[in-house]
Amino acid sequence: MPNPSHIDADVVIVGAGLSGMIAARTVLAAGLTPVVLEADDRVGGRILTEEVIPGLPLELGAQWIGDTHERMFRLAAELGVQTFPQYEDGETSYELGDSGVLRENDFHARFAGELAELERVLRRLDEMAAEVPVEAPWLAPHAAEWDVITAGTWYDNQGLSPVARTLLEICTVGILAVPTVEVSFLHLLFTIQTCGVTSELFAESEGGAQTTRFVGGTSEIPRRLAALITDHIVLKAPVQLIEHTADSVTVHCRGGLVARGRRVIVAISPTLAGRIMYDPPLSGVRDQLTQRLPNGSAMKAFFVYDEPFWRADGFNGQLISDIGPARMSNDTCIPGNDHGVILLFLEGDQARTFGRLPQAERRAALTAELVRHYGGKAAKPELYVDGEWSDRQWTRGCYNANHGPHVWTCYGQALSAPIGAIHWASTDTATYWSAYMEGAVDAGERAAQAVIAELAG
Repeated sequence: MPNPSHIDADVVIVGAGLSGMIAARTVLAAGLTPVVLEADDRVGGRILTEEVIPGLPLELGAQWIGDTHERMFRLAAELGVQTFPQYEDGETSYELGDSGVLRENDFHARFAGELAELERVLRRLDEMAAEVPVEAPWLAPHAAEWDVITAGTWYDNQGLSPVARTLLEICTVGILAVPTVEVSFLHLLFTIQTCGVTSELFAESEGGAQTTRFVGGTSEIPRRLAALITDHIVLKAPVQLIEHTADSVTVHCRGGLVARGRRVIVAISPTLAGRIMYDPPLSGVRDQLTQRLPNGSAMKAFFVYDEPFWRADGFNGQLISDIGPARMSNDTCIPGNDHGVILLFLEGDQARTFGRLPQAERRAALTAELVRHYGGKAAKPELYVDGEWSDRQWTRGCYNANHGPHVWTCYGQALSAPIGAIHWASTDTATYWSAYMEGAVDAGERAAQAVIAELAG
């Protein structure tokens, strides 16, 4: 849609990420007219694929879906996007607790006791998470007790050995993209409950959250969604002000565009939603909430080689390290393409620290890490690409918003509750697979259905 100066619609949607476009498609299917206002010059939000070599898409943003992500599998099928399994054959390489680099079988043999400790704690987390109602975490029987401490504090009190405690930290930061000392224990339990059990949240093999990828890249999903609603999307339209009454909204964008509608769905992360002005102002509770929901810190670094040489040595391309800079990695090759690609994750403190270094320094440190795990061939990639999300103007962090202590119990009720004609939708508000693409679809569908019901009444 070309940028006009004035638009009338039934439903104005702020943000062309997955939640926003799912909401728009749902609204349109109900016979109502949506308009999606996107600040960036592209759709997709926290999904971003770059094809730096023809036929080799690199996922700087969201990349995987898991076996229980039924909405995403269904959406991909509807859009004609094929999927393929994440490569996992071979051993993971470990580097923990001054052990040096150990192959998976050697690591498991040496640290069998520590791994048993970790399994005990994971089962306890599952039991406790089962008590958390995903629609209202603040109503959990022990909500006040769990929300006053951090996940890191609870972990520290479990009597774990250093190796088990480190593994637990690495796994959790890999999901939340912040150190566990910054996250409420209640929020960790809520996240586990929205995803099922810890085995589904943390595993990368069958049943986990990172089992399947998209042919052509994850951006095929938002690209094809946008094609279905292209007449209803306006890019480069940052929303600055939302005027609202009980039954109407007027949305003002930078550059003079004005969109009027009967409802608005704000489909961006809570912290970004808090930077929009509202007239009349929103409640202090809602504003205080958005001040307390920072996005995580995450970046990805890709090393592209002429072949996946680590496979011949029996490795699956996954590493787990407390030396770093990266704590984890994945083989992220494309079937049918000869190139070998290893993806390194820098999350939480690693993203904050190494994301601020000159790229040459960051690349050198990551290269040294790969050489420790996979030998001299890792020192000679054909290409290096990385990307950090906190510097992106219209995102300001990944993967999701995180609740610190007291946030769920003091402010949580304001996260998803509509305010008059204003509704909220992003993966951060999801009650199923929150922080994942599956959660984004869940949130977009739920907000759209609520708006449709209101307008039908």
